[in-house]
Amino acid sequence: MQIEDVMQEIIGICKRNGATTVILFGSRAKGTALERSDIDIAVKGVDDIENLREELEEIPTLYTIDLVGLEECQNNLLLEDIEKYGRKIYEKI
Repeated sequence: MQIEDVMQEIIGICKRNGATTVILFGSRAKGTALERSDIDIAVKGVDDIENLREELEEIPTLYTIDLVGLEECQNNLLLEDIEKYGRKIYEKI
């Protein structure tokens, strides 16, 4: 599965789980990703973050998908990085 296809699958699963915002962050957002770099995703609006994490793990890909629920995250350095470098890839209108 190509990275573009994986990203579309991620967005679809996040939307089905109630996400109001999906943000790509980390090396893929910064443009420094290597071929097998992981995919870092932050979401807002998801009630059951563990269920979302399990669904994302079922995507048939070799990429590791790391998920952060923005409402639950207490790591200020990570939140600052997401704010500064993150790219919104979905936002509910």
